[in-house]
Amino acid sequence: MTIAIAMKINDGIILATDSSSTILGKNENGDDEVHHTYYTADKIFNLKKGSPIGAISWGDGSINNDSISTLAKDFRKKNDDEVYSSVIDISNKFSEFLKNKISSETNLGFLIAGYSLDTGNQNMFLINVNNGNIETPIEINKDNPLAVSWFGNTQFLTRLLLGFDEKLPSILKENDVPAEDIEDIINECTDNLQLPLGVPAMPIQDAIDLVKFLADISVKSSRFTPGAQLIGGPIDIAVITKHEGFKWIERKHYYDEELNKTTGGI
Repeated sequence: MTIAIAMKINDGIILATDSSSTILGKNENGDDEVHHTYYTADKIFNLKKGSPIGAISWGDGSINNDSISTLAKDFRKKNDDEVYSSVIDISNKFSEFLKNKISSETNLGFLIAGYSLDTGNQNMFLINVNNGNIETPIEINKDNPLAVSWFGNTQFLTRLLLGFDEKLPSILKENDVPAEDIEDIINECTDNLQLPLGVPAMPIQDAIDLVKFLADISVKSSRFTPGAQLIGGPIDIAVITKHEGFKWIERKHYYDEELNKTTGGI
């Protein structure tokens, strides 16, 4: 599992993920179970070098024999000479690239975010793949100058930020609350219980600190709850701004940077 977070403010977009990668298998009853969890997976990508566009991923950590990180770099290399005028252009191109890779068992998601060169505007596009069916990229948070979105194992942040558990709708249903009332209750809870965080004009450093806090609380919550720790490892953070482009804030490496100066930008 994963926690993947994107925050949008006036001055930029902040992306953060944990580093967990869970290997599932079947037990003797044929049910899914956790065989092992690694804590060094890469889930943030700059989809085109030098461009103000990045992506985060959650769900399956690989497709066939390639990790999602390798596929993202394959896409970047294949389209290195392409010129993209907008975030939707690269989102559509990436979606087409994935169609040739996924299988009927693929389940994962991507958020592609950044600045469109033709308008200078921030854009975020969501791509979901469910059982091998890839959805058309959908724009989110278009009209929100301040937005925080989270994906993957979302239960801890949903409780913190929205003020109620994700199980609330099913609990209400089990207690014979009518469907139309459930929707009203959830909307009422969202309007009155959610935690207000920041303002659109907050400085980029404060937004970085906030996103890091949200990722860290997810990691620690997963660590201290019963069961396998499905969120964990180092937290990677990247920032995208209009003029500085895609910049790493925190990033793990499997190699010594001092010994590999030429690979620092991969």
